[in-house]
Parts: sequence; C-alpha cells; structure tokens
Amino acid sequence: MNRASFTAGTAAPAPAFSWRRLLLLLGLGLVTCVLLVALFGGEDTLAAVRHADIRWLLLAFAVHYSSFAVRGHRWQCLLAVIGYRLDYLYTTGLLLAGWFVSALLPARAGDFMRIGVLRLAGRRHAPVPVAASLGSIVLERALDILAIVTLGALFGFAVLRNGAPGWLLASYAIGMALLLILGAGLLAAPSLLAWMRRWSGQHAWHSLVGFAEQLAASLRVLIQQPSVGLLVTGQSLYIWLCDALVVWFVILALGASVPFSIAAFVALTVDVLAAVPLTPGGVGQIDVAYAGIFAFLPGLLFNVGAAVLLIRFITYWSFLAFTGLVTFAAGFSELLQRVRSEPVLVDPAGRPTPPGDA
Repeated sequence: MNRASFTAGTAAPAPAFSWRRLLLLLGLGLVTCVLLVALFGGEDTLAAVRHADIRWLLLAFAVHYSSFAVRGHRWQCLLAVIGYRLDYLYTTGLLLAGWFVSALLPARAGDFMRIGVLRLAGRRHAPVPVAASLGSIVLERALDILAIVTLGALFGFAVLRNGAPGWLLASYAIGMALLLILGAGLLAAPSLLAWMRRWSGQHAWHSLVGFAEQLAASLRVLIQQPSVGLLVTGQSLYIWLCDALVVWFVILALGASVPFSIAAFVALTVDVLAAVPLTPGGVGQIDVAYAGIFAFLPGLLFNVGAAVLLIRFITYWSFLAFTGLVTFAAGFSELLQRVRSEPVLVDPAGRPTPPGDA
C-alpha cells in the first residue's frame, strides 16, 4: 500500500527515559524542600515532620494508592465501552507507566506514551487505533475536570461562602468552560464533520476528517451508555476525594484538627491550579500552590511547610519511585523504545499500520 495514502492521525513518539532529566527533577525537588523548610520555621518544620503520627500517614498512603487502582479500572471501562477490552493489570500498569513519564516531563507526556504503546500489537491485546486510545484519554480528562470543578465548588462554597477571591472563581470558571466547549463540540461534531468532508475531494483530507469522526464517536460513547457513564463519574469523584483525604490525614498526623471541608477545598483548588503542569510533575508549582492556599486560610494550627513536604512525599516522590519500578518491571521501558523507533501511520478508517506494511 502506498505510504502517501496514510496521512492522518500520526501518534507523537513517546519520550525516552533520561537519567539527566531525573537528576534535574531531584535537584528541583531538593531546592523546593529547602525553601519550604527555610520559609516555615527551619528546625520547627523538620521537627513537625519527625513527630508526625505514622498511623495517619499510612492511611494517607493507602488512600492515595487506592485512587490509582480505581483509575486503572476507570480507563479499562472507557476502553471497553469504545470497543477494546484489555486486562485490568495491563491497563493499570500502563497507566502507572504513563504517570511516571509525565512525572519526568511536562505537558502530560505520559498520555502520548500510553497512546503509542496501545497502538503496538502485544501479547495481551491487539493494536488499538490512535483515535480510540486518544478518545479514552480525553474522556479521562473530561471526567477529571468535571469531578474537580464540582467537588471544588461545593467545598469552596462551604469554606468561603461569598468570600472567594476573583482568581479562584476564574480558575473554576475556566474549568467549567472547558467542559461546556467539549460538550458543545460533541453535539455539533457529526453535522460539522459531514460538512467539512465536502470541502475537498483529496484523499488526505478525507483521511483527516475520518480520523476526527472516529475520535468524536469515541467521545460520545458515555452519552450512549449512561450506566457506564454513571460508573466512571462515580469513580472520578472517588479519585479526587482521595486527594482531599490525603491532605486531611496529613493535617491530622501533624496533631491539628480541621474540618474535612477545609482540607478538601485546599486539595481541589491545588488540583485546579495544577491542571496544566508547568514543570515535570508540577514540582515547585504544586508545592507553592499548597503553601499559598494554606497561608490564605486564617487560624491554621499546624506547620504549613511540614504539611506540604509530607503531602508531596506521599503523592509524588514515593509514587515516582513506585511507578518507576512498575514501568521497568512490567517491561514498559522496552515498549517505549519500540514506540520511538516505529512511527505509526493511520489509514482513513483509523487503523494503525506498521511501517513495514505501508
């Protein structure tokens, strides 16, 4: 088959693991930790970390890791409803490997890694078209934004009532606007794409429109199967409530007592502000967001620096080590090399084709 007939839907190559990037990330993390200690009392911050109640911290670990077990099942459900049934352990392992890549690189690079790995045939699954895997990840992001904005607005109202600052209201408004734009786009997609198909008779143009049609069809599946939609929406609410529980348990471990609504407001507002990570894993960015929002709330009787250090150790640094082990132990590092060495081409029907078949 002529290579020129495959023009749409090329998947971005997955990034390679780099020890240099990891060392730079560790250096940035060390600088962030030093600044947190220095700004929030020095020895007092370190003493608060040392004397934290290990029982609450272990509960925070368990809750955080359980959220990723649920994330794996949610992604498995989204792929299944699109038409691709994969093993739970495989999808969860690939999701964790994607998180590891995103933790080392900015701009959610791990999502491209997941798309690239799924389009390769393996022992556990047939190739998944780029449009289908991309659709499942876009659905993930839409569900995440829905859960964060809904929960954040509810807890924010409970904590602040009418005293919410303008920047916070703007952050939630942007999240809601993104959901409305996505919903309007899905409703208009069939007629709009049919109209666009008539713009040109070129084969390349029809291939591109066909890819867009398959992507839009993948995104509409939850509307067509409301029972699955309710399941994954409930899972999304649990996933982001886990962030709130981690913050609450860390505060309790430091010997303070605050309402759960305050912990949830802090966690979910940080999630909104960190929706677009500016640094790999949001290192520095998320730490500053936590410290700033804690400082915004009056009357907190715990060391803010110690709280941020513990939260980030549980949710990022320990998880970076865990997902790195999963990535290499499960063989995803070898798949990454295949993704980088085998550019994917997609035919008008959205099927990935190995280079040798083009």
